[in-house]
Amino acid sequence: MKVGYKKLGLVLGAVAAFAILPARADAQFIRYSPVFWSFEGGAGIAFPLGDLGDVAESGPSFGLAASYFLNPRFALRGEGSVDLYGEPSGATIDPDLRIWHFTGGFEYHIADPTGGLLFAFDLGLGGVTFDTNVFQVRDFPNTGDTATGSFQKTYLAANGGLKLGYNFARHSQTGTPMVAIFIQGDLHLMFADDQDSALLAAAFGQTGFNTVYAVPVTAGLRFNIP
Repeated sequence: MKVGYKKLGLVLGAVAAFAILPARADAQFIRYSPVFWSFEGGAGIAFPLGDLGDVAESGPSFGLAASYFLNPRFALRGEGSVDLYGEPSGATIDPDLRIWHFTGGFEYHIADPTGGLLFAFDLGLGGVTFDTNVFQVRDFPNTGDTATGSFQKTYLAANGGLKLGYNFARHSQTGTPMVAIFIQGDLHLMFADDQDSALLAAAFGQTGFNTVYAVPVTAGLRFNIP
């Protein structure tokens, strides 16, 4: 009987150990990275590049994003933003170009997200919508003609960003940074179509464009929910 009780004690001890180990592992994970959700908003200036720079001037940019952490440094990310561009210098018309971005992807924190430094990059894939008011173009498509229209199309797009900031206002129980102030630079890659963009480009004496780029530089606040 004593041997039986001894074996039973060993079995129960082993079961208890296996039950405790995951709990300890979870506790260690929570202590290291209690950040599960992050929400952020920012504003700044968007700079059009290449062919896009021939039909638009830099203008304000606004964006929102949400991230969900899968492990201490890796998070899924969804974001949306809008760039409001002006007409190029010397232009006689203002098509009031707006470019809407909506992407999904991931972010990776180079620095520990529970530390004082916020340093991360993100990559995403999604769509972009070009949107203008109705405008007129003279001598298009032929000399003497006047064309009236707008540029309202959606295309595939990709983006990448680098964020640098400072975490503060920590959670009293876990020490998780609750708020961060940051500055971020993004590169937007937009796969447009030269035929769709021909009217807008012709308004500024240019030909239609395909792939174009923009670089928004923004500052903002990030809120963490453990």
